[in-house]
Amino acid sequence: MTPTALAFLHRFRRDFGLRLNFWYAVIFTASAAGLFLLLYYSLVSAVERKEREVIEARLKEYAVIYGSSGVAGLRSWLARDPQSARQKPFFIRLVNRWNQPLLLQAPEDWIEFKDIDGGWEGYRRQVGVLRIPKDEEREFVLVSQHFPDGSLLQVGRSASSRETLFRPFLRTFLVALGVTAVIGFTAGAAFAHHATRPIRAIVGAAREIIRTRTLDARVSTGQSDDQLDELARLFNTMLDQNQALIKAMREALDNVAHDLRTPLARLRGVAELALRDSADLPATREALAECVEESDRVLNMLKAVMDITEAEAGMLRLDRVPTDLGQLLDEVIEVYSFLAEEKQIAIRRDYTGRCEARVDPNRMRQVFGNLLDNALKYTAPGGHVAVRLEQTPEAALVRFRDDGMGIAEDDLPRIWTRLYRGDKSRSQRGLGLGLSLVKAIVEAHGGRVAVQSQVGDGSEFTVRLPHSPPHDADPPDRAPLTSTRILA
Repeated sequence: MTPTALAFLHRFRRDFGLRLNFWYAVIFTASAAGLFLLLYYSLVSAVERKEREVIEARLKEYAVIYGSSGVAGLRSWLARDPQSARQKPFFIRLVNRWNQPLLLQAPEDWIEFKDIDGGWEGYRRQVGVLRIPKDEEREFVLVSQHFPDGSLLQVGRSASSRETLFRPFLRTFLVALGVTAVIGFTAGAAFAHHATRPIRAIVGAAREIIRTRTLDARVSTGQSDDQLDELARLFNTMLDQNQALIKAMREALDNVAHDLRTPLARLRGVAELALRDSADLPATREALAECVEESDRVLNMLKAVMDITEAEAGMLRLDRVPTDLGQLLDEVIEVYSFLAEEKQIAIRRDYTGRCEARVDPNRMRQVFGNLLDNALKYTAPGGHVAVRLEQTPEAALVRFRDDGMGIAEDDLPRIWTRLYRGDKSRSQRGLGLGLSLVKAIVEAHGGRVAVQSQVGDGSEFTVRLPHSPPHDADPPDRAPLTSTRILA
């Protein structure tokens, strides 16, 4: 195989547009050829059938005359037949049972058949239509019929050769087929080039991403709504999401590293001080207790990050049972009542009766605890926090309203980001994971959480939990949470 052929074969294997164009042209040309063959053989069959019908009609006519008037009557009819003068002359031959000619009439172009002897026995046995090739342009067609007395009547006529008759038609078709193949390949190339434009753009964007090792490249999309343009738009959306996830991951890693630096440095400092003064047993025990406290802080942060990741990935194990949300709120408020008393903040309960939803009680207790803890944390002493529970036909709504410092408008979209803490909240205790965990757990239940806030006028967080979550099946590889962990 030549290098050119090898190069073309390699390109053919790699170029989807070329393969699409090739198969488009092949199918288009094959369809045109199939249509021509069907037309050609239909035309040939129609011409042969018409030709045979004319000869058979003349044979039946002569057979009736011979059966009623004999050979003499047939001779007389042929002598005065008015149609014979107007139509192409027929070959007529009548032989008896001993193959002796009784009647023979041949046109001028059949003259070589006038001197016929007993060698015609083969034609005597022929029943139906016999086509005898004469030359390239003419051929003979014979139709025969036997009679009860053993005689045989044959009627024939010369006809144009099928090859000669249909050769111009075939030549025209071959030219048209060649033109069709060229047009099909050209049109297919244009069609394939246009159709694969989004694919080439996606490939180019992917190569640019690999070359630059960034996710800044995007695919240009058209105005149509076909599947390939939709693929390009989805590819751009995927790149946007991946870029946002990578950016969030980097920020989270930076925040984790920054937030872990302080407890780990304190842990190391306390351990070093305890080692220097190992003789002071009470101081050593106090240092160990502080080390345990700092270790728990680090572990809580890591566990919270893992829970958020599992919830966002749809792998968080939830043991949903019909639960009275009012009772859960009562339990959480009872836990935080001491903190509220210390800050002189009044907690108002605005719900009565039973409101059920299929939730994981431990996880939902964690959600309510984080939201109430935030409300108490950012409310000034002497303020108020209202907890409201509403029930609609589709969902249960839990609202936490405080009259604290509020959230700046620029910070509202970012409060759900892991480890994000606004400028005003950095003075408060916490890891910056509470709201991220709240959002992840609520969405894992098929619900939504939203916030409305204004600086200086407090905030209101709303948790919407559907009565029938869309995903009841949970993966079995994760054990349910057995304790309530509050992360702010």
